[in-house]
Amino acid sequence: MSQAAPDPAGLREALMSSPSLCPLEWSDDHAAVLFGRLSHDQYLAASFLDRRAIQPGVPTGLVPWSLAEPWLVALPRRCNFIFHISHCGSTLISRLLGSAPGLFSLREPGILRGLRPVDPETRFAAVLGLLGRTFRPEQTPLIKATSIVNAVADRLMTTTPEARAILVGVPAATFLAAVLDGSRSDIETHAAERHSRLLEMGRLEPGLASTSPGEQAAAAWACEMASLRQLADRFPDRIRWIDFDRFLAATAIHLEAMLQFLRQQADVTSILNSSVMQRYAKRTDVAYDAEFRNRLLAAARLRFGPEIDTGMNWLNRHGWNDLSADTGL
Repeated sequence: MSQAAPDPAGLREALMSSPSLCPLEWSDDHAAVLFGRLSHDQYLAASFLDRRAIQPGVPTGLVPWSLAEPWLVALPRRCNFIFHISHCGSTLISRLLGSAPGLFSLREPGILRGLRPVDPETRFAAVLGLLGRTFRPEQTPLIKATSIVNAVADRLMTTTPEARAILVGVPAATFLAAVLDGSRSDIETHAAERHSRLLEMGRLEPGLASTSPGEQAAAAWACEMASLRQLADRFPDRIRWIDFDRFLAATAIHLEAMLQFLRQQADVTSILNSSVMQRYAKRTDVAYDAEFRNRLLAAARLRFGPEIDTGMNWLNRHGWNDLSADTGL
């Protein structure tokens, strides 16, 4: 695919026949989508299916959405999901499950982040048709969404009525330590959006703001957990909760249970004996395991103890401990 879009007939065939043309992100006006040509191995390696997946030699091109959407709504919408609260091990779970021969893991497609609750059904159907393509007919896509996509998770589940979803989280104190140590910018960037979502869900009083880093991190946990709770309440027979801390304590049991939930068969022992469990899931060139994670979290609790306490007090003050009820978190 070159910067000049191919003829409509050739483009239609390329989009409909395989996932080789991967949607990466919307244009600023949502009138077009940037596509990149990715191989099966490039899909498997990618932690983010957005601009970060564009490596040297990857052809890209913009495709007008008005041209593509009428074709894409006809594609089968066949997939499962991983929804999560961020910084909770969901990328590792995606890679482990993606080792099953019947699953095709897609991690954080940028095109999902551009969907809005007010978008028409045809847009959701076309996007999920795109993400439902696989390289082999026996594969089912397993889409790990970005945490802010939880805002439209109910629309995604409604548009794919056979889909199942794994909901991944960690207790609030673990989340606060991980976020304050590793990704304050992500929390700050989406603070206003999450504040609005908490208001819409009736989880925040008007005029109540989170100001300190600890409170902002706590609000992020509350917002995404509340979104997942709503999803679980709406689709109780189609979701499975996973506490990542408990997963690490009994990986084989939980991995086998997730595969069964997704109607898949795989050699769990072989998957867990692979290098996946010994590498940092977002950067597979970096050594990382459960013991190293525990050391990092312990150091973060020492370094950011006052802010963690501030965030936990903020959650307790507003009665948000109930968000963990019945989820195993």
